[in-house]
Amino acid sequence: MVAITIIRGPRYLAIAQGVQNALISGALKPGDRLPPQREFARLLGLNLGTVTRAFDELRRMGLVKGEVGRGTYLAMISPTDAPVSLWDHSQPQGFIDLSHNFPEHAPGMAGAKSVLTGLQIQDSERLLATQFDAGHYQHRSAAAAWLARRGLSATADNVVVTCGAQHGLLLALGALTRPGDIILTEELTYYGLKSSAAMMGRPIIGVRMDEQGLLPDALETAIQRSGSKVLFCCPTLHNPTTATMSEVRRREIVSICRKYSVVIVEDDVYGWMPEESLPSLAELAPERTVYVTGLSKLVGPGLRIGYIAAPSEYIRALGVALRATTLMASPLNAAAALNVLTPNCMAQIVREIRRETEERQAIVASCFPSSSIVLRAGAFYFGLRVGSQWTAQTFSRAAESAGIGVTPFDVFEGVPMTGSGFVRVCHNAAPDQAILKKALMGLSSLLGISKTGM
Repeated sequence: MVAITIIRGPRYLAIAQGVQNALISGALKPGDRLPPQREFARLLGLNLGTVTRAFDELRRMGLVKGEVGRGTYLAMISPTDAPVSLWDHSQPQGFIDLSHNFPEHAPGMAGAKSVLTGLQIQDSERLLATQFDAGHYQHRSAAAAWLARRGLSATADNVVVTCGAQHGLLLALGALTRPGDIILTEELTYYGLKSSAAMMGRPIIGVRMDEQGLLPDALETAIQRSGSKVLFCCPTLHNPTTATMSEVRRREIVSICRKYSVVIVEDDVYGWMPEESLPSLAELAPERTVYVTGLSKLVGPGLRIGYIAAPSEYIRALGVALRATTLMASPLNAAAALNVLTPNCMAQIVREIRRETEERQAIVASCFPSSSIVLRAGAFYFGLRVGSQWTAQTFSRAAESAGIGVTPFDVFEGVPMTGSGFVRVCHNAAPDQAILKKALMGLSSLLGISKTGM
């Protein structure tokens, strides 16, 4: 049997992580059989119960399969192993779905509506034709000007127009990595990354976090152990924890990535929300950061336009990835976005979103004691502690039965964990504040929290 390095932590999780690391490193390969559980326990000097839990964890992670007559063997990561959609359209009428981070009524819609209503797009013949894969120069130039207000020094030549931030992430993975390449990310990470990485055959390794996001020492250790050359992270209002890196922490992360020649893929879709803006990683390390953002969270999910700002050396590869996925981003959508990206319109949109978010967060704070929630100014979602009587999974199922959708933090795990005890609740997904309060009161009732008991 190949030696499996057992890491620190609960034994059954450490075994599962050790098998995952051996699979990633190539020491173990898809199709390799694992010893029977009793033999496995004897080899490791552990009791059978611990090994049984480890095998259960490996099944949950999708890393092993079992067949009669063949035993337990390592599985290949495939597109079918990717997380299923969290947005279930089959929910009954009256169901309040706070599990998805798609604004049901984006506050920015009002600001954009006056600009988009009666929109007359010039040069429609050109916009209906095939275009340069990175996008029309006018559209890229407008995006560069918008990003300059975020502190980036990108020009039109360094910008690629995408079909939203999720598409931008997919392009970045395609341009920067090859099948089997390891991607480092936060220990809790955006499930859009998890599904994209699984579909493309790129294993991910989660890096430990604190309230400021990635821990520098943990990142350096992960780079040294894995040899990974790509880091994906969300430094501002991280999804799902809302963790936000201080400027000092950002500079530490950048310094480590420079030391080991690691390319950063920065998800900055929430970078506009904090009142006191922090520098993006792309501003601090423009030579090694592929910056990904989009308009859906600001304007509305129907405007599927996003932007990548990247060093010149990656633009060609990003263009190749774009052609391979969708040929080009819709020029008509990009033209509509021109009218939204103007300084006055975007400033109005951001003001409206901040105001609505502040009001909704006040409702959240009125429904739960501060010890039960992780709430950060500007975030569209919050973490709700489910207490010792629940797991995140069982609480999510109970909430669903009560007509309310939430997401267990387990869905976001980039590394096996013992259970976070939190669910993510997206207050921006409620159609209005009255419906939001109804849903939150339902959740507080499940937890046994009353307003008089706070």
